[in-house]
Amino acid sequence: MKVCALVAVFATLSLAQIPTAGTPPVAPEKLPGNTVVATIQGTNVTIDDVRKMADDAPVQVLRYLQQDPQGFIRQMFLFRYLTEQGDKLKLGEQSPLKEQLEAQRAWVIANAMVGHEEDSYQVSEQQLQEFYAKNQSRWQQAKIKALFIGFKPGAVTAADPKNLEQAAKDAFQAAHPANERSEEEAKKLAADIVKQLRGGADFGKLVERYSDDSVSKASGGEFPPIKATSPYPEDLKKAIFALGNGEISEPIRQPSGYYIIRMDEKTVQPVDDVRDVITRELRQNHRDQWINDLNRKFTPTAQNSEFFLHPQLYIPQMSAPKQ
Repeated sequence: MKVCALVAVFATLSLAQIPTAGTPPVAPEKLPGNTVVATIQGTNVTIDDVRKMADDAPVQVLRYLQQDPQGFIRQMFLFRYLTEQGDKLKLGEQSPLKEQLEAQRAWVIANAMVGHEEDSYQVSEQQLQEFYAKNQSRWQQAKIKALFIGFKPGAVTAADPKNLEQAAKDAFQAAHPANERSEEEAKKLAADIVKQLRGGADFGKLVERYSDDSVSKASGGEFPPIKATSPYPEDLKKAIFALGNGEISEPIRQPSGYYIIRMDEKTVQPVDDVRDVITRELRQNHRDQWINDLNRKFTPTAQNSEFFLHPQLYIPQMSAPKQ
C-alpha cells in the first residue's frame, strides 16, 4: 500500500479548502474540551476528540490542522473509514501488506524498548551524588556586578592616520556616547576603570558614571545570577567563573563593548536544584552504554569481504526507489 500516495491525496484535499486570508478574528475565551465543534454523519466531534486525532495523526497530515481544521477532521474520519473497510476485507492478513505491517510493528516495538530501558533505569542516590560531586563546575553560579563600556563596531580610532583631527579629541574620550566611541577609546577607558576599581573606587559610583548598559546601570551594576547554562557567550562566562570572590576582571571584549566584572559571590547550585537534570543525563548515559554493548554483541564477523565492499550489487532494494 502506498501510504505516501494517501497522504498526498489528503494534502491536496486540505489545501483546496484553505480559506482566503483576511483580518484575523479576536481570539475568544478558551472553550472546554467537551465542546462539540462538528458533526459527521450524525456523530458529534468535540475538542477532546480532535486532540485525540492529533495524537494519532501522521506528521504529514497533522501539519494541516492549523491551516484547515475542518479539512483535518474530514481527513481523519476518511482515514478511519478506509482502515475499517480494509480490516473487513482482511487486507492486513494478505501479502505483501502482512509482512510490511509486521516489519513496521517490529521497528515500533524496538524503538519503544530503547525508551523503556532509559525510563525504567533506576538512578541510585549514590550515583547522583557522585555525578554531582564530579561535575561541580557545571552547577556553578555567580553573583556579580558588571560595568559595560560600549563602542561603535568599526568606529575609526584616534590612531588612524586618515583621521588625524581625532587625535585632538583624546581629552574627551570618556565623555563620548557609546554609539560614537571607538573600540580603542573604549578599551582605554575600560582599562582605566579597572585600575580605579582595584585601587578601591566604589563600583556602584563608576557604574552610574560610565556604564552603557541601561538595565544593569539602574541597579548599580547587579546582574541576575550567572549559571553555566545561562544564555551568555561562552568566553564571557569562562572569564566570569575564573574570578575569585571580590576579584575585578580585566576588560572582557564582546562585539559591541567591554565588560568589567566584579565577582561578589561564587557558589554551586544545591544538588536538589539539579537532581532532575542529573537523573535524566544518567539515564541517557545508561541508554547509550546499553546500546553500545548491544552493538558490540551483534556486530557480524565478515566472512566474505566482496559482499561488504559492494552490497548494492546484491541487494536490489538499495537502488530501487521506495514506494
